[in-house]
Amino acid sequence: MPWQAQSAPTRWRAGVAVTDITPRESLWMAGYAARTRPAQGTALPLHAKALAIDDGRREPVVVVALDLLGVSTAMSAHIGAEVARQHRLPRQRLLLAASHTHSGPVVDAQLSVAYDLTDAQQQAIDAYTQALGGQVVRVVGEALQARVPATLHLGEATAGFAANRRVQYSPDGPVDQRVPMLRVDVDGKARAVLFSYACHNTTLQGDNVEWHGDYAGVAQATLESRHPGLTALFMSGCGADANPMPRGTRALVTAHGEALAAAVSDRLGAMSPIDGPLHAAIEQVDLPFAGVLTPEQWRQRFGLEDPYVARHARLIAALQARGTLPKTQPMPVQVWRFGTATVLVALGGEVVVDYAHRLAREHPDERVWAVGYANDVFGYVPSRRVLDEGGYEGGGAMLYYGRPGPFDATVEERIITAANRLIRSTR
Repeated sequence: MPWQAQSAPTRWRAGVAVTDITPRESLWMAGYAARTRPAQGTALPLHAKALAIDDGRREPVVVVALDLLGVSTAMSAHIGAEVARQHRLPRQRLLLAASHTHSGPVVDAQLSVAYDLTDAQQQAIDAYTQALGGQVVRVVGEALQARVPATLHLGEATAGFAANRRVQYSPDGPVDQRVPMLRVDVDGKARAVLFSYACHNTTLQGDNVEWHGDYAGVAQATLESRHPGLTALFMSGCGADANPMPRGTRALVTAHGEALAAAVSDRLGAMSPIDGPLHAAIEQVDLPFAGVLTPEQWRQRFGLEDPYVARHARLIAALQARGTLPKTQPMPVQVWRFGTATVLVALGGEVVVDYAHRLAREHPDERVWAVGYANDVFGYVPSRRVLDEGGYEGGGAMLYYGRPGPFDATVEERIITAANRLIRSTR
């Protein structure tokens, strides 16, 4: 269905702020377990970009687009608490959206099983994570302070380089090529565009050892270059089971990023104005694990080998000894509603494409904009289909995230039930 404008006028206000989060020292890079050395320089700077919006009647919302693999549970909780304390912004009105670049820094202890870090390397990561939290809190405040009268416009473009990676990149595999977009105008000129795409931000692979925002970073930089005065913010859609194709070179990351920027740019002037009200809600869903896998089960079911299996076994044994081995994984589910027919659903974790398609089917009279990698990236979130099929997204990747095993068969229904409840509650 097309993006729909609402009838009642809204006195929108909006503000943007940007800060450079590129590490100043050589930290370990996130995402690829096969890397053997830390970052060796910067190819494209990394940023945290905040967009604050209010409808003139309620508290504002702020989305922070981050050139990171993701934020951890602890990092999200700390930032949320500090934003509430310093800026009086409720947690449901703050969205931390990671681009999922695999050419950014490790933060906190995320994906700890994937990396064999020295104590000094982990200490440097901890120091960066702490400083980064402060930067994010400050950029939220700057965006809130920068709010001025604005108009909001919604639209949708289409890209074409995402391929479902669970079926050997078959064109028949499920993907989502839509590029939802929110444009913010001030004094009749575009000042910000928030957009998403459901595809792993991984054109560059493990041989890259320079900081880089991957295709999402290129797309944002290209849009800002082509449209002076515009701030471009990227969110990753439900693309945990999709890769950019082809991939692997700097030329390809530039090509994909420029193609995505061109898709957004082509639709930038053909979007529909929207009105409020602007409602927000958030809920934590507990996702049960199916059980604790032994090292041999990890090897047999998922083809995983040492040193990762051995490293995971030591972690699980330590958690069991302390009595802190989790039986469930908390997952944030967040909804922002713009007016009566546009709903942004932000899901934690690496979410597969089935969730975007199902939410759209279950709400045919509303425009559902689904994104993943939001507020907490704790592991993969498979649908029932992907869970039954198994494989990396169906459970194997949980080893690298230090989880006891795959999720059980109920997780899709738990997540969809929570999302539907929040969608209804914001009407």
